[in-house]
Amino acid sequence: MCDKPYYQYASDVISGKVIAGESIRLSCKRFNTDLKREDLVFREDKVDRAIAFISTFKHFTGKHSGSNFILEGWQTFLIANIVGFY
Repeated sequence: MCDKPYYQYASDVISGKVIAGESIRLSCKRFNTDLKREDLVFREDKVDRAIAFISTFKHFTGKHSGSNFILEGWQTFLIANIVGFY
């Protein structure tokens, strides 16, 4: 697998490096299984584009005001599941 944050998050949850509930562990396992399916295509380019777009948004209040959003692994994992599979 690649070192992209969505792959890394799924791997870390499955290995136990990231503590998560049963439903999250199962969704990470399903993600890895879906990547191997013949009837689905995973489009990294679409996921990376969505993540890059969201990362251009800026906080407008609080101590992070003016700084860009920095997505965490679990957030990139959600985006990958929503926009990555065709």
